[in-house]
Amino acid sequence: MALGDTMVGPLREFAAAVAAKSTPSVAAGSAEDRLRAPFEQLVAAAARTLGLEAVCAGEAALPGGAGRPDFAVHCQGLLAGHAELKAPGTGANATRFRGRNRDQFRRFAALPNLLYSDGREWALYRDGKPAGRPVRFSGELTTGPAAVAPEDADALAVLLRDFLSWEPILPTTRHGQVDAPAFAAQLAPPCRLLRDDVAAALAREGSALAL
Repeated sequence: MALGDTMVGPLREFAAAVAAKSTPSVAAGSAEDRLRAPFEQLVAAAARTLGLEAVCAGEAALPGGAGRPDFAVHCQGLLAGHAELKAPGTGANATRFRGRNRDQFRRFAALPNLLYSDGREWALYRDGKPAGRPVRFSGELTTGPAAVAPEDADALAVLLRDFLSWEPILPTTRHGQVDAPAFAAQLAPPCRLLRDDVAAALAREGSALAL
């Protein structure tokens, strides 16, 4: 059975769950919040099709606009990447982001494996650069399972597989030794992200790091 075939069911369940949470009688909270539980279930299902176990850990927002992606996604007990959910209709193509979303993406560009989704559109970024083309469901999420065509499942299955199976590549010289300057450049973006997080924690009243 092809990978996409195994994902049709979970993807249609995801679309049905989002549609159910978006009806006027039950809709509450932000639009992004309606995606959270269905997204966690989808990631777990995608991992199972690959013979893996994945867990999404919610990220607490930091003060001062520092921010964090919505989820840190752990696969086989190790951090595989991060995921950011946007309100339906926002899209996942970073070149179209404006205002706050654009500023947020510039910050998140330091992350080496980042999945963006507004529920209908999905995109994977590595160090701020697109890793392949965005995937978009054929129909609107409000239509539930009908939003997902078989070809959508094929494309998104590949994208989720690439996201969950990511492994860092250690740069080496042509002689097979670690390329120290390239390795330092690779570490610089996440180090800047960590520096900003520590600075925000130091400024937060009641923080364990505050003096």
